[in-house]
Parts: sequence; structure tokens; C-alpha cells
Amino acid sequence: MSLMSVYLEPSRGIGLITQLLFGETYEVLGVTGDEKWLKVKTAEGASTGWILRAQHYSISEEDYDFYNHEDYQVVTSPVSTVKYQGEEIYILAGSHLHIGSSELFDMGGQMGFKGNARHVKQKATREELVSLAKLFMHVPFLSGGRGFFGIGAGSFIQLAYKMAGYKLPKFISKLTEVGKSIAEENIQLGDIVIFGNNKDIPHHAGIYVGENQVIHVWGLVRLDKIKLDGSIMARNNSPLYRVLDIRSLL
Repeated sequence: MSLMSVYLEPSRGIGLITQLLFGETYEVLGVTGDEKWLKVKTAEGASTGWILRAQHYSISEEDYDFYNHEDYQVVTSPVSTVKYQGEEIYILAGSHLHIGSSELFDMGGQMGFKGNARHVKQKATREELVSLAKLFMHVPFLSGGRGFFGIGAGSFIQLAYKMAGYKLPKFISKLTEVGKSIAEENIQLGDIVIFGNNKDIPHHAGIYVGENQVIHVWGLVRLDKIKLDGSIMARNNSPLYRVLDIRSLL
């Protein structure tokens, strides 16, 4: 599947927690009494929630370890295709393409791929990271979303960095623990700008793209001017109230 939704409760449409992209994996923790829903823990981001059992595909523990620890490519095209057993599947940026020997494979079969991808260990430059982030421009906000048809604020940063070869948590509160905090005069392209509310609680974040601008999700993925000196920029109900911290990972 190109995309699978993970819900807060075992019921359609109740609390979208996150979404799994093609090639990502999860561990099954339990099942509902009617056996229609599975409780899962995602390998990417370690989120726990419920998926439809009809969308589940079991793999062996050996395959699970392979998919999570061996080499793979990360898709960087907004939309790509894989051809498996004669059928084309459309997949989104951030999806995994696993490698066996010198060929791509999925569940024991070989497949063709059309699109762009980077090796998971290939680190992008700051300029490349910003270019990857800008691929998401105008994508609408969707709480829990992780695709080009809807994306969350934290998931946007996580996916952009993932495509650039870096692992990040998707929750804004956790971004304050990654990399190192830097002064405003040392900010560079690709650094993460964390915004606080009027109580100095982190509640939003974006990626610095130069010229006192960040790319972030506010209604949609967009560019906005900011003040890096920590001064108040907007009303306290705005996600861009003031810059609380700047984190460098590259």
C-alpha cells in the first residue's frame, strides 16, 4: 500500500495519529474482539495506534529486522511508481525502497521503480535539505498526515529530514532535544526554528530557508518571515508568537 492510516481508537475516522508510507513497518501488539482492528507500534516514530486488519500484511521477524536495519533508499519524488507483479503502485516521498543484493525487492519478488530516491546513509547538504522541504509547498495541513495530500507540522520536518538522510522525532516537544542549540547569529540553512507561546512552551517549528524566513505548516506548507531575536511577532494564538530556540543537526 502507498499509505496506511493509524488511528487513536479502533474505529474509522477517530483521531488520526499518523500514517505509514510504502515500505515502513510496524509491530502488532493486539487485536480487537471482532478481529477487525490491530493495535500496532510503528517502527518509524514509535507511535502506537490502530489499523484495519484488512490492510495488514504479515512478515517474518527476520524480514522485519531486515527492513529496519539493512540498507534502503528513501523516495524523494513527490509521487513515484513501483511495478510489482505487473501492477503499478503510486508511492509518496519518504517511502522506503529496500535493497537485496543489488536489486530492489519486496516480499521476495523483484520490482521496478520510476522516480527519484536517495540512499538512507547519504547525507544531504543544507541547500539540498531546503530544496527537499520546498517540495511540500502548498500541501494542506492534516493532523497526523504524512503525505502530499495532507501533512502535520512535526511530520513535515521529520519527512524533509528523513529524505535528507537524518532521523528526527515527529513531535515538536521532542525536537528541543535533538542536535544543539545555537545563537541567532549562527543560524544556517536547514536549521530547525522552534517557536514558543506566551508561556515559553514549545508549540510549533519550521525549517530555516534563509533571508529570515522559515518553511512550516500553518494551514498549509508555506514560507513566512520571522524575527530571530526572540521578540514577539504575533498574537499569542499564532504559531509564530516568538522564536524560542534554534537547533542545528547538520
